Amino acid sequence: MPFFQKIECGNAWGGVWQITESFDELCDRLPDGAGHKAYAMRRFAAERRKLEYAAVRMLIYVLTGKDKTVDYLLSGHPFFSDGSMRISISHTTGYAAVLLSRIEEVGIDIEAYSGRVLRLKDRLIGADEKADSLYEILLHWSAKETAFKILDEQGIDFRTHLQVKGMNCPANEISPESGGDFSLSYHLSDGKAGVFHIHYRTTADFVLTYALH
Repeated sequence: MPFFQKIECGNAWGGVWQITESFDELCDRLPDGAGHKAYAMRRFAAERRKLEYAAVRMLIYVLTGKDKTVDYLLSGHPFFSDGSMRISISHTTGYAAVLLSRIEEVGIDIEAYSGRVLRLKDRLIGADEKADSLYEILLHWSAKETAFKILDEQGIDFRTHLQVKGMNCPANEISPESGGDFSLSYHLSDGKAGVFHIHYRTTADFVLTYALH
């Protein structure tokens, strides 16, 4: 059972799951495995999406001890149908991540280590931000995805509405393991403004960010 990492952060907890099992193997471990299998087969065409769906449900089951039902707002924001706690979900190549809280809104994002983000740099990094290494660019992207999930508003421009501050990430290809925190301020078109305290971890495979609000 590849429970890769446990997350504990104030009033929130969660984890990262390394996906090494097949879709059928994950579903078979869930109390309502047949139901999840039928839903995923009906809902997703791509095998990767079916696998990610099953991994997220398995992670929720491990973290809560229950096979809980997740619904979604029109915006795509996930929530538990029983209203018992807040949830944020993310997945990338080979991994799934979940963050939970009974009190606060939460956000989590995991991004596979990949050079493709270099093509997005001009749309991610603002004029007052600095991101030189691939890890720093990935962390900017991931942190802004985390903030976007918590804010759950349309029309957010990652470059102009969200600004990373105080990042000093030492990770590189030779020494990829690092972790810490930094700030992300937001100022939206409707005047809403504030600051998120972003926690992060980097590995050879991914960058992970999460926050509470």
